[in-house]
Amino acid sequence: MKPETREYVLMIIGGTLTMFAGGIVQPVFAQFVSWEFSAPIFLVGLAVSGYFVVRMIAEFPIGVLSDKVALRKLLIAGRFFGIVGAVACYLTSDIWVLIVARAFWGLGDASFFCIGMTYVGSLFPNTSRGRYIGIFQAVELTGSLLGQTGGGFIASAIGIRPDFIVATAVGVAALGVVLLIRGSGQQLKPLSLSSLLPSGAVLRGVLNRTLVACCLINFVCMTMNNGLMGTLMPLYATGELAFSLAGYGVLVSLSTVGNVLGSLFGGAMSDRLGRRRVLAGGFVIGALSLIGLALTTSFDAMLPLMFLNGLFWGIVYGVTPAFIADSVPGESRGMAIGTYRTFFDFGGVAGPILYSSLLTFVAPPFGYVAAFFVGAATLVLNLLLVLQIRERTRPQV
Repeated sequence: MKPETREYVLMIIGGTLTMFAGGIVQPVFAQFVSWEFSAPIFLVGLAVSGYFVVRMIAEFPIGVLSDKVALRKLLIAGRFFGIVGAVACYLTSDIWVLIVARAFWGLGDASFFCIGMTYVGSLFPNTSRGRYIGIFQAVELTGSLLGQTGGGFIASAIGIRPDFIVATAVGVAALGVVLLIRGSGQQLKPLSLSSLLPSGAVLRGVLNRTLVACCLINFVCMTMNNGLMGTLMPLYATGELAFSLAGYGVLVSLSTVGNVLGSLFGGAMSDRLGRRRVLAGGFVIGALSLIGLALTTSFDAMLPLMFLNGLFWGIVYGVTPAFIADSVPGESRGMAIGTYRTFFDFGGVAGPILYSSLLTFVAPPFGYVAAFFVGAATLVLNLLLVLQIRERTRPQV
């Protein structure tokens, strides 16, 4: 087996286990905090959102550090943080300890998501990078889906707290896989305190038109995905349209299938047809799916629309990291991915606030319809932004 293939397989297995561990807790964490901790609603919200806030803050410095420190060391440290966070969540009955534990967990996962994407991008040239990043993203998403399903079954059978023990065990397995990664092929510059602060020349090389555009694109998409599809859609489907929880679960499952397929095939197609063309097609699919969701209240009609919406998101999730990796020098790729991930996480934090505010301002039921149209409009704006990106066509490592 070629060294890059071996490293890639290990990254896929480690990423899948990491996403599986996080997925086990994700669907039940809010209920866990609400049911088992006597705390003001502000602290409950802080415990739920703290994981994502810490991820958002940590992505950029981790990306910069990954250009100076061996990736293997950072991956191992990240898995330790994740394991410590999971164990502390299981053991504690204090809300402040829980908040700190989730922050540790967020720091550990930020390390893997940022560095994993950087490392996979560095293993292959841009002529095949999209395919390998897309597969990496798709397999990780599958791990998250399986984790969410398993976490729900465990919580229903024996309670929520045991989910953290299972997450810890999976985290230990992920650490075992990470320990096998060699980090081969990474070229490091000497580490010094001053080198951790990027120079003006480095920033000008990294903050090019492609990176800035992709960061804005992912911020808008994550705002829509977490705010509209993750926050308002479940309220709309189960409340306003009176779909059953099982029915809504089917809709989410179809969206996830589309997500995985979009990541899997979007990256590969971008190697053949060009990243800009495939990304533009993804935004057309996304905008049409949101307009369709705004115009129908039929469960049957929503089935293909949710699949298409997931397909759009998978294409964006799979293609934009490859686009960024193509556009920057190899020695600054970690910083570029860290910048992209920061905007990605910021969109995830801001989305629920922005779209909930829109719903409050317009008021249901029309507020939900308005939110779908606003989401579609933002995707059209993103489409226009994609058309301005310059695409690198010559082979690059």
